[in-house]
Amino acid sequence: MINRRVLPALLSTAVLLVLWALTSVAVGSPFILPPPWKVAQDLMSLMGSPHFYSQMLATFGRGILAFLLSAILSAILGCAAGVSERAESALTPWLTTVKSTPVVSIILIALLWFGSSFVPVFVSILMTLPIMTESISRGIREADPKLLEMARIYRLSRKVTLTRIQIPSAVPFFLSGAGSALGLTWKVVVAGEILGLPRTGIGTAIQTARVQLESARVLSLTLMAILLSVASERLFVFLARAFRSAIQEIPVDH
Repeated sequence: MINRRVLPALLSTAVLLVLWALTSVAVGSPFILPPPWKVAQDLMSLMGSPHFYSQMLATFGRGILAFLLSAILSAILGCAAGVSERAESALTPWLTTVKSTPVVSIILIALLWFGSSFVPVFVSILMTLPIMTESISRGIREADPKLLEMARIYRLSRKVTLTRIQIPSAVPFFLSGAGSALGLTWKVVVAGEILGLPRTGIGTAIQTARVQLESARVLSLTLMAILLSVASERLFVFLARAFRSAIQEIPVDH
């Protein structure tokens, strides 16, 4: 079973590397498209630099902080919108505006309001908030009508109905939305660092490499950003399982 999954992934990766190498040779300019072995060499040199790990840690910290704050705000707003049509109507224009606004515009505006270090966090919160809020709201509204009817028959309190029926119903929706939001978080954080240029961060390093015309360094830093995103997704899967277990263990309190 493992071989059936790993082998196609390895073959696909090998094909990608071969196409990359052939395209680089055809282009004939390492400046435009450096070959994969040159990027790998640059990546190894990066991993030997202590400053690189501080850049990774800075970006990782901003991304996790933004995601957690967005999840907390989304839980509050999503629950409110899920149980109240008035709250949903009030939030809709705001969420629609945020979703429709280009990320670059938000970053440039945020640069006028905040310091460069907080801009990636703020923009990431703003861009991921609608995704998780709407997911939680939809999950609460789509709770099993039979369970809700049973709650009314047995006169369960509003708190019990929310915590034992509606919130568990919203968990799969939240996890789906949070997974999408987490992937978007890293893209927005790195983009915010590229434009905001905080003191340290992967985005700052990418922009510096671009200015210095170091194409291999740009690609190697991009690969590290991808690896950071993959690692965070694995962490999210672990935390999501723990969250599900915690929800299931909440005692019923009439």
